[in-house]
Amino acid sequence: MATDARIAVGLPSHPKTKKLIKRLGQPAAWNLVCLILWAATNRSDGNLTGMSVEDIELAADWCGEDGAFVDALTNVRFLDNEDGDFVLHDWHEHNPWAAGADMRSAKARWNAAKRHHGITEADRLVPEFAAIRNATSNATSTHAAKAQHDDSNAPSPSPSPSPSPSPSEKKEGARKRSPSFAPEAIDLPEWLDRDLWASWCADRKKRGKPVTEAAAALQLKQLAEYLSSGHTPESVIENSIASSYQGLFAPKATAQAAPKTGPQAESFRERDERLARERWEQAAGRAPQHAHIIDITPAEPARLLEIEP
Repeated sequence: MATDARIAVGLPSHPKTKKLIKRLGQPAAWNLVCLILWAATNRSDGNLTGMSVEDIELAADWCGEDGAFVDALTNVRFLDNEDGDFVLHDWHEHNPWAAGADMRSAKARWNAAKRHHGITEADRLVPEFAAIRNATSNATSTHAAKAQHDDSNAPSPSPSPSPSPSPSEKKEGARKRSPSFAPEAIDLPEWLDRDLWASWCADRKKRGKPVTEAAAALQLKQLAEYLSSGHTPESVIENSIASSYQGLFAPKATAQAAPKTGPQAESFRERDERLARERWEQAAGRAPQHAHIIDITPAEPARLLEIEP
């Protein structure tokens, strides 16, 4: 089952659409779109076999005269009538993605069954895909056998099953894959421990980002620069692994908090206690030499007001 359908931008101006509108009116174009979308969801191969004229018009939400819509679609060639069975005209050409929806679904189910039960059981559980797969395999085998027979002067039996594609069909000059690069096995400088480097390579590989040949050369250069700056390879690699970095980064220096000194670091309560202590020490003649003392004594002695009765 497809979840969408393709509608060409030229559909409104197509002569078929104009003829349909001329015969049935403007709403008929919308009914055509409804039929296309319904087919993508329910008949993704575009084959409406088994559906009556009434069924097709109900699928298109046609509310006009019975049979008029299907008759018009057939006359303008939006529908093909094959011995009473209707098929959307050139559906596989105009909607290839929707047309292949059922086969993609069958292929996915066949692959899932193959992973769990093997090919034989997958063929039994998904026969619709097995039939197409076997037909394709037989066609390929026949083609390979014919090619081998044409190149030989004497008849010879063909291998069964024939490899697909056959060696004769391989393109000449095809690019060969280079052997896989093993970063943990490269030559290392004396100051770099091999187990430490291997742990870094294993961490990158585990996270799906294996170290390439170019990256290995660059990272060895980075480690040498870090070492000259005072960062050991152990600290750099361990920090990068712990932080899940893809590259190598030295640990950041942690700034230590300076001890709290001076009045600015005091709370209000501590300040009040200190000032009270300094006033007491001043009154007792024990004030320190550099104490911060605030004189709160009045400049003149207090005077008592005498009120006559």
